[in-house]
Order: sequence, then structure tokens, then C-alpha cells
Amino acid sequence: MQAAYVLHRWPYQEHSLIIEVLTQHDGRIRLLAKGAKRGKRGQAALLQPFRCLQIDWRGRSELKTLTSCDSEDYQAGLAGDYLYCGFYMNELLQRLVPEQAAVPELFADYHNSLHLLRDEVAMEPVLRKFEWSLLKHLQLDFDWLTEVDQGDPIDPLKTYYFRAEEGFAEVIDGREPTPFFIGEAILKMANFALNEEQLLRQFKWVMRAALTPYLGTKPLRSRELFQQTRLR
Repeated sequence: MQAAYVLHRWPYQEHSLIIEVLTQHDGRIRLLAKGAKRGKRGQAALLQPFRCLQIDWRGRSELKTLTSCDSEDYQAGLAGDYLYCGFYMNELLQRLVPEQAAVPELFADYHNSLHLLRDEVAMEPVLRKFEWSLLKHLQLDFDWLTEVDQGDPIDPLKTYYFRAEEGFAEVIDGREPTPFFIGEAILKMANFALNEEQLLRQFKWVMRAALTPYLGTKPLRSRELFQQTRLR
């Protein structure tokens, strides 16, 4: 048995489910939950996103079979905008984490992020930190403290721009891609000093630019759903 969270689930035949889970020690896997929707004692009520489960499975194929599921997570689920934040984190995990890649530190960061969202703390810093932890644990991160071209330390008084998959490079002639970032702001973002609204916006832009090459062109469904709620 090991800890796991359901990232997504699909109906399968009449009484079963296929679930995609993030596990503590085996990473992201897909499981067939046979008979999960059968009767009041089925597992469907347990197999919900954002609920910490203890599960076991068997099988060597890509689609394994769930054999046991339990939960002692009796806390309330996510609500309102926090629910969409949870969907966003789940979608990032589905899109970026390779199947059966062990990422126990990422599991812990995801677990802690969910608890912060459940406590309804400020959403933006939680999401930004989770995005960075995802890049870091998948070894897709970059250096906040060193300029990429010359290898010099970021100078608080100089101006830089961000290059996806690389990091920050110094602005030389002003024709580089915008936006530009003052070195002092980059160093603050490196320490997650996001108490200023402008810094939080800049950090969000950097994370979106850093994630884009790995997410591809397909839009994030969770982001679309969140934007639709803002238009109602």
C-alpha cells in the first residue's frame, strides 16, 4: 500500500473506472478500478481528486488493476476558485510527469500545496511555487542567480530578459524579447519574495514561459474552465 492522489478518472464499461493517479513512490500510473461504480459499496466515492488515498495494485502492463483502496482523509475538499487551482495542478502533472517516474519530493510538494489551498491561503503564491517545484523535480529548472550567456552572477542593477529552457540573459541593445526584468527583481523572485503585486505578476509570466515548451500547443483545459467562470 502507498499514498496516492487521483488526478483524473474516466468511466469504463458499465460499472468500472479508469483512474490516473500520482503515487508517492511510483509516480504517475493508470489503474483499472473494476466494479468501482457497482452499488453503494463501490469505490467510486473514494476515488475522487484531492483526497489522499492508500492504494495497492497488480499487473505489469501499462494499465494495471486496482486491488485495494482506503482513505483516512476526512478533510473537506476544495471549493470555488481553489477547486480550479487543484484542477490546474492535476493537469500539469498529467501533461508533464512521465508515467511510472518516481518523484517522491514532487508528491510531497503536491500534498502540501493541496493543504494550503484547502486552508484557502492566497492562491497565486501557492500555484507559482508548485509550478517551480514541478520544473525542479523534473529537472527542467533554470538558474535564477546566474546569467546564461557569460555565467556571471545576476547583477541587481542590470536588466535581463528570459529565454525559455535556458534562463535569464542580459539585455544588451534593447532589441531583445520583452518583458525585461531588473536584476533586483529576479533575485527577489529567486527567494520567493512575492509580497509585491508586480513581482507576483512577473513570476507568473516567467513560470508560464518556462512551462510552455513542455506543455506544447494544446490549451490547458483547467485554465479555460477558470476563465469561463470569470466571464459569467
